[in-house]
Amino acid sequence: MYREVQTEEYVKELLEKGIQPIQAEKAGRIFARDGEVGEEVVTWSEDENGNPIQERVAYVELDEKTGKPGHVVTKLGDDGLPVLDRNGHTNTWIIGDSKFVERYQPDTSMGDNIYKSSAGTQIFIQIQEDIIVEQWGKKEKIAKGGYINITNPEDMYGISARDFADTYKVIPNNIQK
Repeated sequence: MYREVQTEEYVKELLEKGIQPIQAEKAGRIFARDGEVGEEVVTWSEDENGNPIQERVAYVELDEKTGKPGHVVTKLGDDGLPVLDRNGHTNTWIIGDSKFVERYQPDTSMGDNIYKSSAGTQIFIQIQEDIIVEQWGKKEKIAKGGYINITNPEDMYGISARDFADTYKVIPNNIQK
């Protein structure tokens, strides 16, 4: 059963339990295209047993800062093809235009509309149970084993274990609580 939590309070709870944060860098690439306002995108993940979880249903909106529509992005594997989970779902989501411009840069070595992260080292803490968090105005399920990005206390967000494994490379940890 999923427990609804407030992200900041849940992170504090994990730290108080002695859960150590880890460092990771985004190593994966994405394919991105401009979304159409109102376009529906369903984001899928899986629980620790591989069962599908519909994380969220979202709609492309105009970015408040830029006035441009958000981007529909799909995680790519090392072969440049979309990553599919064992249930056949692609790792696809929406990211607002201003966040996209802030977090990604073109990777022309892989072709058109392919991007890599420009975020650098980030800090995560592992989720210890099935939770529901509110992210970017939507409620999202994240199964036990996922992570919360705690790099920026003003912009913490969760990511499933599968998405983390597909996207990030853990680096040696020298974080002190």
